[in-house]
Amino acid sequence: MKNLKYSLLFLASLWLITSCQEPIELDLDDPEPELVVEGYLSQRDYLIPDEGFDCGSGFALSKLELEFATSAADAFLNIDSIEAQTDYFPFNKVKLSTTANYFDEGQTPAVSNAVVELYKDGALVETLIEDATTPGTYRITHKPEVGAKYHLEIEALGNSYETTPEEYLAVPPLLTLPGLNTVNYTSNFIGDSCQYFSAINTYEAIGKGDYYRWFFYLNNEFVSDPFFIATFEDSDVDGVCLIQFDIYGNDLDLNDTLIIFQMKSSKVYYDFINSLRNQTAFVGGPFDTPPAPIQGNVKNITKGTEAYGYFLSGGISASASIVPDTIPSGGCGLD
Repeated sequence: MKNLKYSLLFLASLWLITSCQEPIELDLDDPEPELVVEGYLSQRDYLIPDEGFDCGSGFALSKLELEFATSAADAFLNIDSIEAQTDYFPFNKVKLSTTANYFDEGQTPAVSNAVVELYKDGALVETLIEDATTPGTYRITHKPEVGAKYHLEIEALGNSYETTPEEYLAVPPLLTLPGLNTVNYTSNFIGDSCQYFSAINTYEAIGKGDYYRWFFYLNNEFVSDPFFIATFEDSDVDGVCLIQFDIYGNDLDLNDTLIIFQMKSSKVYYDFINSLRNQTAFVGGPFDTPPAPIQGNVKNITKGTEAYGYFLSGGISASASIVPDTIPSGGCGLD
């Protein structure tokens, strides 16, 4: 009888709990869509000092050697061919979209039929044409000038928008030289196995205040995981050489090809892209970065408010890490 009484009490409690449940529907107002800008103005404009660059420890390259190395790399790696094969290639384009409702699924809506103008030092140099095959994407054909300042003015969604002018600066080149591999077979971080890893060879401009970002394409697919947003600033390591440096961080498989782009950026873009990384890559833990507005350089002039996204101008360099189809017979030195 005692067990029966407890069973009846349990069933009654369960009935009370389930009978009191009601579906809760959140009645959220749909916000007015706002413009989102993603744009990159870039060319292979390299920072090559007249005196060359001395990395110390007996390793130095003259200006002539640097120019030869960069021209050879440019001839080997055709950026236009990469664009034709990859799934995402943002350079020399401006992509316009809008914000969307929180519960909407799928891609955000593209913004077509906008007026997108490119300005150099305050003077109009090009009205961008929308790509006929990719709605919301406007192509840049203007060849940038090192030292000039560029910004966009946009008419879209019944509003006027403007980006903050940014100086276009040359970038130190990614070097491909005999004896400086772009892929190495070596031990992993904890030293328990051997893997192929990529490597870049470059130098950092002398004089503090330089910022960079790297983009990765693995087997012609853009590495979009925000964890792989890689940046660098020189406040603590000004004027250093990065030789055989693995900026990608992940091991590579046999026959993999990793294309790395190195782009000069501004401090404002550096802060913007790292805020984006921190709030998207590091989520789900107790020490996550608290959510906060991600400040770009786009303003809604009509409303006097901030819009979203970023337009960056800066020189770009590229290199390729091509993994062989076999493992070296000698391994990597691990017993």
